Amino acid sequence: MKRSGLRVNAPQVIHETIDGEVIIINLATGNYYSVKGAGADIWDVVQASPGADAHEIAAAVARRFDNPLDAVEGEIGRFLEELRREELVAEVDQAVPSTSVANGVAATDGARSFETPVLEKYTDMQDLVLLDPVHEVDAAGWPHARPDVATT
Repeated sequence: MKRSGLRVNAPQVIHETIDGEVIIINLATGNYYSVKGAGADIWDVVQASPGADAHEIAAAVARRFDNPLDAVEGEIGRFLEELRREELVAEVDQAVPSTSVANGVAATDGARSFETPVLEKYTDMQDLVLLDPVHEVDAAGWPHARPDVATT
């Protein structure tokens, strides 16, 4: 039976986590994003468990904060939908259920409380990101020029 799950929308989306904040750049749109608090945990679970569905992601995050699933599932679902709309995550069909999302997902020591996840969007650098010459290379990567680009 096929089911749908989520994954980071690579290679058009790159990300880095610094001091609990996730910085995400969508190379296709030039937008960049900041995610903190529970949103960073949600992103971590999506990234660590490609193919997990929204319910599995919410359950893993609820365990991290030692919260009942029904108390946080709605907020996590809304956040995941926002990530989909911004094309930061993509749906992937799975022929079999994903392995346990809990693997590699550590619970917190209870010191943190669940905060509503917020995706902050920035568009002020779109032009610079879209002009970046990394968009003009093929699978060989940078700094190899595409074969259709004339060299002088």
